[in-house]
Amino acid sequence: MKKKRIIIGAVSSMLVLTASAGTWYLNQPCLIYHDFNFEYGKPISITKEDIFTQEDLKRIKDFKIDLSDIKNEKDKEYPEVGNYECKVTYSKWFIPHTSSIQIQVEDTTKPKFSKFSDVVEIPLGSDQNYDFSSYFLAEDLSETSIQYKMEKVDFLNPGDYRMMIIASDTYGNSIEKECIVRVQYEKETSSQNKSAENEEDQSVVSSDPYYVQGIMVVNKKHGLPANYAPQENAEAGAKIRQLIADMQSQGYAISSSYSGYRSYSYQSSLYNNYVNSYGQAQADRFSARPGYSEHQTGLAFDLKHSNGTLVETTPEVNWIAAHAHEYGFIVRYPSGKESVTGYMPEPWHLRYVGDQASAIYASGLTLEEYLGISGGGY
Repeated sequence: MKKKRIIIGAVSSMLVLTASAGTWYLNQPCLIYHDFNFEYGKPISITKEDIFTQEDLKRIKDFKIDLSDIKNEKDKEYPEVGNYECKVTYSKWFIPHTSSIQIQVEDTTKPKFSKFSDVVEIPLGSDQNYDFSSYFLAEDLSETSIQYKMEKVDFLNPGDYRMMIIASDTYGNSIEKECIVRVQYEKETSSQNKSAENEEDQSVVSSDPYYVQGIMVVNKKHGLPANYAPQENAEAGAKIRQLIADMQSQGYAISSSYSGYRSYSYQSSLYNNYVNSYGQAQADRFSARPGYSEHQTGLAFDLKHSNGTLVETTPEVNWIAAHAHEYGFIVRYPSGKESVTGYMPEPWHLRYVGDQASAIYASGLTLEEYLGISGGGY
């Protein structure tokens, strides 16, 4: 009987100890977060408040995270990209405890362009090995590289072409931005080309732009000085790209590239090349002499068909004629008006005049007729 009581007492004691141990275990602080993510370039900072519940915070002491296995970038105060397991120690009732957390450092930030040229002029005859590096720079905490998507650039034909610039970092983050590549003749004019320039061409060097009703007028009677070089007008450029995008969305065969701003020297090379090929009388019908081109204003654009030629196909021409004014443009050289404008019909040539475009369109008149100014030949 006595032996039986001893056994019962021992079992009871074990049950009490087991229950106490279970209660002690269940009351131990537990980590509510085991995984932490940090952006590359940021220092790691984790406190006990980030790990334990408010109730557990009342009971733990001597909290410490061992970050010694985390490797910082050289000469930096932030860690390398990677996954790290870090030991966490703390105590309760003077009894030490150990756990671990996972820390992931990742780079999700895209590079930024610190230098970006919206328009890049390159000489005719260049190729895909052309060095664009002086026009574009990208910055990031990790190493960057720049890629040039030149599929749409025709290096053998003058004009404006779209090129995508892609800056990427070591961890695969990238940013894309589009620029215009302007393929043009060399700016130097040969002695043979200079012979085609007449005294009227030289007279525009000292003249000022001519305005009527707030519209800059450039035709065979009113020219621009050689040093007038505004580049592409930002507002006009945005509108022409919007017009092109809208045509493309409606299924019209229109190219994203176009011929826009031309410098005096570029127009001189272009014009004299036509003179050498067709003679001056014929060239004057479709090409402006240097200083007399609307393209020098940065407000004129020649649209191209999706096959790369200037737009002359009926569906596209009709849409342009009917809707260009909605974007601030007029068709500058309409059919049957050569004696007024000085040029043969060019349904692809648009001139930006802003808010006055709709009134000019509704009048059915050329710009010369609408403004009441002289036109025709030189």
